[in-house]
Amino acid sequence: MPDGCAECARCGAELYRYKPHSIDHTLAFVLAAAIVFALANAYPLMEMDTKGLRTATTIFGTVRALADAGMPSVALLVLATAIVFPALELAAIAYMLLPLRLGIVPRGLRAAFRLVNGVRPWAMTEVFILGALVAFVKLRDIATVQAGVALYAIGAFVVLLAAADASYESRAVWHRERELRS
Repeated sequence: MPDGCAECARCGAELYRYKPHSIDHTLAFVLAAAIVFALANAYPLMEMDTKGLRTATTIFGTVRALADAGMPSVALLVLATAIVFPALELAAIAYMLLPLRLGIVPRGLRAAFRLVNGVRPWAMTEVFILGALVAFVKLRDIATVQAGVALYAIGAFVVLLAAADASYESRAVWHRERELRS
């Protein structure tokens, strides 16, 4: 299986490539992503100073502000795609891979696997950060705006989650599960 690659017989496109140490690499990226995700949710996203009036908000503060401004559906969407679904994805991947790495088959492995695959398309943190950056640039014309710790942390989160997705190989999960059960 090392250096294994499956290609389409007709067009030569790569269908599958073996990723050595997939569980270890993905787990490392996910644990690092969990740390920066916690930072992103604990610290201010932006700080704005308008004529001496200073305000700062967190990601959850953004959700609350949207709800208070009469946009509960947008607030719910931001809550789901920027906080809840990414947290579920991180938790489910860690729940699957950490026990497998330690030589234990976790209970509910199949359910966690389905949860990861179901939540992944809805975890849109990169869209949220893009919106935050657009707001950051637009607000600079009317106020002094500084990027908060959370903005950098969420950027690191997006990069780490992309790295985890790139190193993740679902076949490695099932291969390790079969290995541990036999």
